[in-house]
Amino acid sequence: MPMTVVTLTKVPQSLRGDLTKWMQEIATGVYVGNLNSKVRSKLWERITQNVKSGQATISYHTNTELGYNCKTYHTFRKIVDCEGIPLVQIPKSDNQNTEIQKNFSKAAKIHKIKSINKLRNKQSVETIADNSTMYVVFDLETSGLDATSDEIIEIGAVKFSSGKIIKFNYLIKINSLIPKKITDLTGIDNKLLTKTGQDLSEVLNEFVNFIGDSVLVGYNINFDLNFINSALDRLGLDPINNKYIDLLPLVKREKIFIDSYKLSDVLISYDIGDKIYHRALSDAESTFKLSRKVNGFRAKLNLKS
Repeated sequence: MPMTVVTLTKVPQSLRGDLTKWMQEIATGVYVGNLNSKVRSKLWERITQNVKSGQATISYHTNTELGYNCKTYHTFRKIVDCEGIPLVQIPKSDNQNTEIQKNFSKAAKIHKIKSINKLRNKQSVETIADNSTMYVVFDLETSGLDATSDEIIEIGAVKFSSGKIIKFNYLIKINSLIPKKITDLTGIDNKLLTKTGQDLSEVLNEFVNFIGDSVLVGYNINFDLNFINSALDRLGLDPINNKYIDLLPLVKREKIFIDSYKLSDVLISYDIGDKIYHRALSDAESTFKLSRKVNGFRAKLNLKS
């Protein structure tokens, strides 16, 4: 079996100790071992799930021109594949960092979230090279967890059709007070909804027109569908009966060894670097990226009749 080299910096001591079960630490944070590809892949997945705010790299033998490949996680340098050759990319020092930094005040966090996602209602279009079956990925932000008593405060969606990505995003006015824990989590408060929110019935009609008869996709999608259909029922409107695909059971079937199935942890396990800001559109975009990496999703998508 070929040699594998792992380096760790500023990681939890528990991870360092765990890694010694498979590899030998020859210097502080430097581990070597002979691993087959399956063990190496599972070990790297385990590392990225437990590295916390630290950094990790892995190098291993491959049948390429250079004879090796490498990956990085949370490091300044990034590995970029250039026609099969791994190159080291050093980002410019003036790159903007949109991650919400630790130890900021809650008010600063909320301001940062607002600046990342412009909160005006919008539908925008991007293009990518793919002609897969049309589907819509959507996500909600709500005032609580009970679809019968709590309210929808934001709907975000991404429609993929004929190689185009069409985005949908609306904030929704509500009459009740948003709990502080929801505001802390999302950055959405009643003042914001009063200023930029739209009427629920108008937004739901727009959403129904936006999705048409598309297949709906989400992560734990039943939660969001229950809220949508409960709201439609209270307004005397027909429920949504579109075919839908929940990515959560597909991920559980494919990633049986991960410790958590929270969307933020699942994105890491699929090497999707998006941060979860608990905003409907950004979470829908992340879920869309996830849909393109989950094995079995395309086959399930194309089974629609």
